[in-house]
This record gives sequence, structure tokens and C-alpha cells, in this order.
Amino acid sequence: MHRNMYRKPCSLFSIALMLAMPGAMAWGPSTHAYIASCVTGGRNLSVLFGAMLPDCNAVIRENAAEASALKTLGHRDFDRLVPSALKTGFMTHNAEWGADYYAHSIYSKTPPEEYSVRKFRQLSDEFGITVSQAEDVIEMCVDIQIRLLLGPSWGALIERAAKASGEAHEQALVDAYAAELAARVPGLSREKAETDIRMAVRGYKSLAATLGRQLQSGEEEIHAAIPPVLAMYLDCDGTQAATYYRRGLEITTDCMTEMDRICAAIKTHMPDAAEGEQEEEGETEPEEEKASGTAVVDFCQAFTQVHENPLLQGLDPEFAAFVELLNPATADLNGTFDVNTSGGKLKIEIKGNGVPDAANELGLLARFLNGPESVSLAAGSAVPDHETALAAWRTNLAQLDRDIGPAAALVEAVVPGLKPVLAGFLTLGDGKFTVTSAPSPETPDAPVIASGNGSFGLVAALFATLNTMLAREIGSGFANPGLQCEDYVTLAAFLPEGDADGDGFSNREEYKHATPAICAPQTGTRDEDAAPPLTYSEAALDSRIKPDRQ
Repeated sequence: MHRNMYRKPCSLFSIALMLAMPGAMAWGPSTHAYIASCVTGGRNLSVLFGAMLPDCNAVIRENAAEASALKTLGHRDFDRLVPSALKTGFMTHNAEWGADYYAHSIYSKTPPEEYSVRKFRQLSDEFGITVSQAEDVIEMCVDIQIRLLLGPSWGALIERAAKASGEAHEQALVDAYAAELAARVPGLSREKAETDIRMAVRGYKSLAATLGRQLQSGEEEIHAAIPPVLAMYLDCDGTQAATYYRRGLEITTDCMTEMDRICAAIKTHMPDAAEGEQEEEGETEPEEEKASGTAVVDFCQAFTQVHENPLLQGLDPEFAAFVELLNPATADLNGTFDVNTSGGKLKIEIKGNGVPDAANELGLLARFLNGPESVSLAAGSAVPDHETALAAWRTNLAQLDRDIGPAAALVEAVVPGLKPVLAGFLTLGDGKFTVTSAPSPETPDAPVIASGNGSFGLVAALFATLNTMLAREIGSGFANPGLQCEDYVTLAAFLPEGDADGDGFSNREEYKHATPAICAPQTGTRDEDAAPPLTYSEAALDSRIKPDRQ
């Protein structure tokens, strides 16, 4: 039987769902971070990330025994970690007497009449759902209540805590757990255990940072985003999920009293806990943040986020080859493409259109959206005014979310940067595709055979061929797997054969006579008296600069 080659990557969506649904792991990341902050009386970034990190076992999806063993180590064997701020965070989380002890007390032989038990039972009784489902809803609501109380800055703090983590944290977990993990899991080598622990830390870091960014959204946006995810997780319709969520919020408005009670109880086990037992990466919350950029979109950053995503590093070699195609330095995806899995392996052949994507073809669009004051267009340019182009970009992002459906938030959580890349190609809007074979409910193991060309063709082919795989993995596919080009506002003037600045020369001609832009800044020395090289995006958006005058 043919092996479905798209099966494995979709498990990444399950990882995001695990993080989005804190009940699957007891208290959620926001709650654990709050309790750690309360116990230590500070906001040390390593303590906060350490309080979330014991749940990183959720990133390991291909070996259930390994994931279970790592979960046990992280939740019960925290003393294997060397003394540090990271370990302090782990201690506040633990299942013996830490925060997780209070999350799961309902499953004890004689559950105490405490907050979590009462709330789980109340929601379960009111709606006739299982206690486990009620737990998922309540614990997500507690995570959100903390954000509502502390404001968007709380999400920013979680994002900073995740981003501050690095090699030292990875090494601390490897030193503490790799050998023991290999000993507990049959067939797992010490080397593989180390690799998987590093992958788990990096993957959880990426997901936690994304969660932090999402918690910086406005309250209405947060409330609107949760029910679709909850519906997928609980396998119910969106209306039911929204009802559960609203009621969960209503009955958890008093949760902070319980959080402070748990904090006080944990302090009795670690009375001397304070932030920063020793200096290490990710220390205390910085007093000032650098001013955030005002760029509408940065395709170099978006491609880099996808290419360097730690969650994609554990994929099969053939998928790793596909991820490499998204290298921002070399990516040129929107020429012609052929995808074929009929031989049991993913075979992708892509021939670009000759203009690299991240810094040049899409970079041209980004330059116009980000800095309209730096362009000079002739009267004959087909490029609309900046406000119209900006509205088109925002419209396309919104349409992409609608076409993805409830999984849109998961896409952002699993692979940050992917949606801007897809929206960029859809805005260029050229091309078509043909699917000769793809999995379906009737033939779930059918191979994927597709071919096509252009920017829209590439994205539309991905939607058409991945839809059944998504439905199998998370219970629902794309809201609209059959993308229609007319649903998007296309700006063909930015394509290689377009003439963005209206000077009578195509963008491709401008590209051939200018210096290609690159995502990484130039290094080395340059003659200070020499004029800087004229880049493609500068030439193609300035009608005063023509190829025959360069």
C-alpha cells in the first residue's frame, strides 16, 4: 500500500494544538509563568521559561514512549537539573507538589473540594461533557483570565522569556535528562535522546514565543480566535465551543485567588526561591524594549522563520529538502513545479522564474508596501497608490485566513512566517495547476501527483493536495481547499514581466541590469567613496532609472 508522504508534517499542527489547549498538559503556559513569577517575586526570564518548559515533551510526536518518559523526567525528576533560574522554574511546575499537582487533583482517589475540582465538575454538569473536556476549557480560560488581568504586556513578557532561551537551556536539559531518557526508552540511543531534547526545547521555544505574540492581541481578537481551535480540539461545532468558552470565562473570574493560594502552597516547599539563583542567559526582564519596526511585511524574515523553524528540523530527509527550498538566500519557487509521491518518497522538482523570491520578487512588493516615499512611478505604472496596495495586502491576508479556516491560528503557531509567504505569492497571483492524483476520503492512500506554474498555482496546489491530510490529522481540512484567484486582489505589476515603475522596461530587464538584493546584510569592506550598488528593488520602483542608463 502506498504510504501517505504528507502524513508526518501534519503532526506539527497537533503540536500547536497541544500548546493552544493547556488542559492537555494541565495548567497552560501563561498560568505556569504567572505562578513562577508569584513564587519567586520577580520576572526572571529563565524562571518564566523554565516554568513552561516541562511540557516540551509535546513536541516529540513520533515516539510515544520517549515523549512519555521525557514528560515524567521534566515533571518529577527536576532535581537532576543543576541549580539555576531555569531549575527554579521547573520546580514551580512539578507534579509532586508544584502547580501541576493542583491541576490534576480531580483524578485522585478522593479528590479534594478545591477550586479546580469544583470548576471542572460545574462545567461538566452544566453541559453534559466529560470532566476531561471541562478541564481543557477551564484551564484555557484561566490562561486567558491572567492575560485579561495583566494586559498585552504579559504576552510580550512570555514572548521575551521564550526568545531569551538558547544553548545554555538546551544543554542543561541534555545534561540532566539525555542519558536517563535513553535508559528508559528501549532502542533510543544517547545521541538520539540528546538530539530530540534539543529539538523539543527549540520547538517549544518557538511555540511559546508565538503564544506570547498572540496574547498581545486585543481582547476581542483573542476571544474570536479561541472557539475555532477549541472546536477542533473537542471535536464539536464552533457554536458549542463558543458557548463552553464563554461559560468557562464566566466561572473563572475568581481564578486569581486560587492562583495565589497555589503560589503560597508552593512557597512552603521552596521558601528561599528568588529570581536568578545564578547568572545565565535570559535573566531579568529588560526595563526598556527596542522600538518595534513599522514594516508592513518583511519577506526575508518570513522565509527565514520558515527555513529555520526548529519544528521542521525533525522531518524526514525528503521534507528537509523541501524546507531547504525556502532558504531566503536562494528561494525561487514560482516558476514551474512537479510534485510526485507515487514512488513512496516525496519528489519535488521546482524550476524558478529566474528572480529570487524573498529579497527580490516579493521584496519588490515589500519595498512598496513598507516605504512608498522611496519610490518614483511614472504616470503609466500599473501599480496602484500605496493605500490601495496596502488595502489589497490586508484583504489577501484576511482571505487567506478564511480559506485556511479554523486552523489559521495553528498555522501561525506551528510555522511563523508561512502565512506572509503564502499571501505574498497570492498577491502576485499568476499561474495555474493540475492535480492528477491526491488522497481523498475514498482513497486516503493515493499518491500526490501535481504540477503547475506561477505564484497562485503553487499555493493553490498546496491547498488542494494537503486538504485530506489535514482532515485526517486534526479532524477538519481547509475551509476552502479550492482556492480561487478572483477571491484575491492581485498586483501583477510586481511580477517579473510587469513594469512596476512604468518606465517602459519590464521588471526582469531591471533585474538583469541591477544588483540583486540579498536578505543578509553585506559584510566586508567597501570603498567609502564608491557609490553603493543599485539594487533591483530600487531600480524597478524608480522610473527615472532605466536599464540603458545604468
